[in-house]
Amino acid sequence: MSPLANQNPLAQLNDIIAPTAASPWPPAPFYWVILVVLIIAIVALVYLVKRIKKQRVRQQQALLKLRQLQAENADFILLNQLIKGVALSYFPREQVASLHSDAWFDFLQRYSTTPLFINKDVFLQRLYQYSNTPCSAEDFIQVKNWIKQLPKQIKKHTKEANNHV
Repeated sequence: MSPLANQNPLAQLNDIIAPTAASPWPPAPFYWVILVVLIIAIVALVYLVKRIKKQRVRQQQALLKLRQLQAENADFILLNQLIKGVALSYFPREQVASLHSDAWFDFLQRYSTTPLFINKDVFLQRLYQYSNTPCSAEDFIQVKNWIKQLPKQIKKHTKEANNHV
């Protein structure tokens, strides 16, 4: 008998080689897609938050100026200047700056939830005939409501315009 015959055949086997651990890099394509979508969502959220904050600041400044005018017992011309300034901050200059008389009155009515300065003739008379008479409390309340509702009215008119196209 040969000396090899007495040896255990299992002794000739090598040890089991364990597989290497899977590397986390590079991630699977699915994770890249999730990362890109997450980044886009964060950027969009930041943009929307800044836009809403800017809109609120704009509105708060207009309301502060309105309170100052009310405290100073301002006349209708100053009140109209405030309204025009608010409109200019929300709309393109080309759309608002040239509005006057009937067109300006109609613009105000279009973007108001309730009729603003109900009578057009009285509005035009107050607008173009200088009077040292201060505005009434009702005038200030109407303008305050108009300033607060303007963003919603703009969104409503934009949505309606898009539906008609």
